[in-house]
Order: sequence, then structure tokens, then C-alpha cells
Amino acid sequence: MAKNDLILLDSIIDKYVAESKHTTDCGEVFEFFATEQILKDYAFTEQQLLSGSVDGRNDGGIDEFFVLVNGHLAESIPEEFWPRSNSELEIYIISCKHDDSFKQSPITAMIPSLLQLFDFSISASKLEEQYNSKLLKKRDLLLTTYKRLATTLTKFDINLIYACRGDENIEKNIQEKADQAEQICQESFSGCTAKFDFWGNKKLLTRYRENSKSVLELKYEQCINQDGQYVILTKLTDYYNFIIDSNEKLNRRIFDSNVRDYLGLNPVNIDIMNTLSDSESPEFWWLNNGITIIGTHAHIVGNAISIENVQIVNGLQTSESIYNYFNESKIKSDDRSLLVKIIISNDVNARNSIIYATNNQTNVNVTALRATDKIQRDIEDVLKSHGIYYDRRSNYYKNQGMSQEDIIDPLALAAGYICLIYKSPFKATGLKQRFMRDDIKYQKVFSPETNLNVWYPIVRLLKKTDQALLELKSNVKAVRFQKNYRQIILFATISRLMGTFAFGEKQLIDFDFNQYTGDEIKKTVADLVEIDETCFERVRKLPENFYEKLFVHIANKYSIKAIQSIAAKNRQLWSGEQTLPSYGLTNELVNEIAHLLPEQPWPAKVHKQIAASLNLKEMVVQNAISYLIYTGKAYRQVYGYVFDSSGNIINKGEHFGYTVEDARKKLEEQKLQNEMRFGVGAF
Repeated sequence: MAKNDLILLDSIIDKYVAESKHTTDCGEVFEFFATEQILKDYAFTEQQLLSGSVDGRNDGGIDEFFVLVNGHLAESIPEEFWPRSNSELEIYIISCKHDDSFKQSPITAMIPSLLQLFDFSISASKLEEQYNSKLLKKRDLLLTTYKRLATTLTKFDINLIYACRGDENIEKNIQEKADQAEQICQESFSGCTAKFDFWGNKKLLTRYRENSKSVLELKYEQCINQDGQYVILTKLTDYYNFIIDSNEKLNRRIFDSNVRDYLGLNPVNIDIMNTLSDSESPEFWWLNNGITIIGTHAHIVGNAISIENVQIVNGLQTSESIYNYFNESKIKSDDRSLLVKIIISNDVNARNSIIYATNNQTNVNVTALRATDKIQRDIEDVLKSHGIYYDRRSNYYKNQGMSQEDIIDPLALAAGYICLIYKSPFKATGLKQRFMRDDIKYQKVFSPETNLNVWYPIVRLLKKTDQALLELKSNVKAVRFQKNYRQIILFATISRLMGTFAFGEKQLIDFDFNQYTGDEIKKTVADLVEIDETCFERVRKLPENFYEKLFVHIANKYSIKAIQSIAAKNRQLWSGEQTLPSYGLTNELVNEIAHLLPEQPWPAKVHKQIAASLNLKEMVVQNAISYLIYTGKAYRQVYGYVFDSSGNIINKGEHFGYTVEDARKKLEEQKLQNEMRFGVGAF
């Protein structure tokens, strides 16, 4: 053992003890210190580091447990920012001992815990007597995260770490136990990489000496220097080397904490990655807003600029995409250029203003960049095989002289998909160009999981509908007429021909287009007139309740099945927007369900019991209960608390540990959801 290293480490621990706000126990302080060094690259706050502690009684030999997704704590990721592709899962399981040497016992205690905690066939309730609640919550978080990322996971690392004050000369019997722990992890999760690492005084001191105050050097090709402020063009290779640390991982310490969690948690930006991967794309910096860096000092040395206290405050998605591009493609160099703006200031207020301004601007218009997405190229290829030209690049085929009848653009195709697959002709009719700029909405439609063969039937049905509508109205307003009526007529006609509203991609692919005739479309037109004889005199979009009335009308007239699927699929669209009401109910059914409901407060899962007794889907019963509450025929009930119309608690049952404040917050969410769920003409 390097005696001086141990002395130095102990002096640092003593300093931490003196400054600690939480404890003066040397063992607890060492645990925090070691965890801080192990996770230093992630730039976690003190509170975030403390959140990983599972130490205490029944900890299974585990002191710290962290679940990371793309370098961020899983429990802190907002719902809208969970990755939808290229996800990376990292687990850190740490055992910290204030001993001056590594011993076998901590690993021996950890091994049976790993066997049980990673065996998800064992319910949490069976483990409650063996492990504390903090550890079981981390296990549940891991399970939930693992399931959620199952289809997008590209990397899964389990890091088992034993830290103490000793040196890293590990005895054979201890190493054998470490190897056994690694094997358990690899056998528990297919495709994972498990590594057991020992952190002694030398490794801890080395990491501790890595000064968070950084001076980083960025090479450039061209530079404009005006009064100590810089605009440069740098090679992608040089920028990649600038943003990685000594371990060739993304240096997250250089990303400002005020914005990192917002921008950095975005899913890997598919369009940027496609541009990076596409050797035929224009120069990268032409299609990218670039990077903004702030620092406290900078100076030029040769063809490089050295920057102190680097913070990247804008362009974080681009930075993470470049990092992923180099790592996934395993390339060593890329000479394409990236635009970087470097602002030097020691004024805190000025720096904050810069951070705000650079992150409060209008997003770059990325519609053109969507053309490089793999899914867009795939759609183009499959449609071209059917004689349809997909205009993923605006006017590309028109400029080549192709007939407009054989061309379709991405927005029109997306509208057709929303109409037929998501059962929302109303949304489809009102689809705007901004849809293509919204990642969440875009990927709801243009998903790699969509069967490519469905796109041609959608195009063909749209084209046949448009042709029939032009024959019905051949005046100057024909285009507007097409736009307003193509979706509702298409959906109503195809639903009638299939005999159900619940058709999907497979049914569309197998559909016999010979059935979809002009006469059938005329029949649907007549159905619209039965709802409102003046509807075709309008040039504006039909109101939503017209759609609702038509669906109920044709469902009854032609015995079309599964009208409730319209509401169900609508709710799968993007959140926060009004959707069509729930059609699976009648007044008779609502009354029958109301009669079976016991006096409030209702017991947990009462809807399941009623659904079973009436042989109904649970969703239908849930909708009926929501409707009873919405119409004032039942009280609102949240977590066992029963509220009157004024929001006063009038009764309460089992509340499952939730507070009144929790219930009131959930109450407001439910109120909004019910207002969105039910509408005029649903019953």
C-alpha cells in the first residue's frame, strides 16, 4: 500500500466530514465521497448522488444503486423526454467500506442479493422481509426501465463496484467472487455487459484530482475574432474530441445544468443522425444551427482555441448526436464542418442572459431534414415499386415531369395514416405543416415499426377518393372541397365496406380495392347529407360533432362493429389535444353499470368486477364511470377520497398512502381528461 496515498485520502475525508451537512460519520462520508468520484463524469448534484443510497438495515450488501438512461437518472426523466431510439441503460451497484483493505465478505453478501433482485419472477412482496424499501424501489425502477427500453436498447452496462481505502492489489479468492457476481448479471440479462471494478485509494485520489474547472482546446479550420468573441468552423472529428473525456465518454460536465436536463434528455435526434450518416448530404453546418459555448477566458494558440470553464449552452442535441455518430459508426475521422460560436464573459448576469436567449429562440425548421430519415427513404422505395412518387424532397418529382396524380407528399400521407390507422379523420383534415417539425407527433406516424406495405393502400385509397370528389364538385373550389371531405368520406366508406371500425394495417394491406368504387363513395356522400343536407355547401372544415354524428349514424344503419375503437385509437394520438369522445356506450349500458356500482367510496378495481359480471371490456366500464362523474351522477373519487362538485371531501376510504394534496392534483388531471373524452352527440 502507498502509505501516503492513504494519509492523503483520510485527510480529504476529514475535510468532507467537517463540511458535511448530513452526517459526521466517517463511514457515511466515505460512501458519499467514493460515489461522487465514481460518478463524476455525470456531473450529478449532491441531491442526485444522495438519491442512490440504499444503505442501512437489510441492504443486501449494497450501499448505492443507480439506474441511468442515456447518462441521466431514470427517475428524473420527464415523460415526454424518454428516448424512443438508441437508448443506453447503465446500472451502478456500489458497496463502500471504510476499511483499509479489500475483503471477501462484502462481495459474498452482494452475490445472493443479485440473484434475487435480478430474478423478476420473484414478486417484490416476497422480498419485503429480506430487503429494505429503498432497495426494492430501485429494483422496481430497474424493471420498469428495462421493460420500457426493451425495443430501443442498444447498450446495457452493469457496473458492480467495491470501494474502500485500501490499494487495488486484489487477492485471488476476492477476484473469483467478483467474477461470480459478473456472471450472475450476464446470465440475468441477455446482451448486457457486466464489469466488477475495485476502487481503492489510488483510483479515488486520481479521480478526485481531476479538476472540474476545465481548460479545453478546440481545433478549428476558420476563425473570426471580434473583441475577444469568436465564431469558428471546426471539423466534426475535432469537435468530437473536444466533448469527450479521457475515457472517451461524453463529458457531461461541460453542459450547463440549467438546460442540460431539458435538451440533453431528448431522444437521439434521428434526422441529425441521418444527416451525419448520409455521405450524400450537404455540408453539415449548412443544415444545423451550430453550437454556442460560453467561457470565462479564451486564447488562440496556432489553429486551436483554449477555453476556460467551458459550458455548452445551445446545441446539446447536436453534440449528443455527433457523439453517438462517432461511437456507433466506429469511424475515426470526419472532415465535415460544424459552426461554433464562443462567447467569453465573467459576468454572471450576462452569462445567464446568454443561456436564456440561446434557448428561447424559434426551433430551426427541420422539415427539409426529414427527407434524410431512413423511414422516408424506405417509403419512397416501396411506393415507387407501385408507380407512386413520394415527394420527400419538395417538388423533386414534379420538376422531373411526373404527373401530379402519381405524386404524394409526406403531409398528405401522414394525414391518411392518422385517418385510417388512428381513426381520426377530424385530426387528419386539420393536419398542419408544423406536424413535421414535432418529434413526438412525427414518430407517432412515421414509425420504423409500421409495416411498409401499408403505405401503398393508403395512397391508393386517398387518390381514388380525390378522383371521386373532383367528379362531384368540378369548380374552382374543388381543391378546398377535396381537403375538407376526403378524410371523413374515406374513413366512413372503408369502415362500412369492412364492417368494422377496428381494422388495422393488415386489413388495409389485404383489402380488395375493387370494392372501393365511385358508387360506394356516393353512398357515403348520401350518408353525410342525411346528417346535414347543407354540409356540402360549406367550404370550411366540418365541426367535430358532425363527425361524431356520422359515425353513430352509419354504425346503426349498416351494423358496423367496434365503434368504441375510434375513441380508443384517438387516445393513442399525442397528448394534450382534444380527442373524439368515447362511442362504446349507450344510455342503457351506462344506467346498468351505475346500478351495479356500490356506495362511494368504491373499493379498488371495482370496474374490473363489473366488467367481468357484464362480460364487457374494462375500458368500457371505465368510460361509463367517467361519464357518470362527468354528468354529476356520481361523485369524483381519487385515491379513496370522495369529492363533491365544489371540491370538498365528503367521504374517504382506503387512500393507499396518498395525501389529500396528491388526490387534489390528480383530481384536476382527471377533470381535464374527462372534458376531453366526452362530447356532444356521443350518446
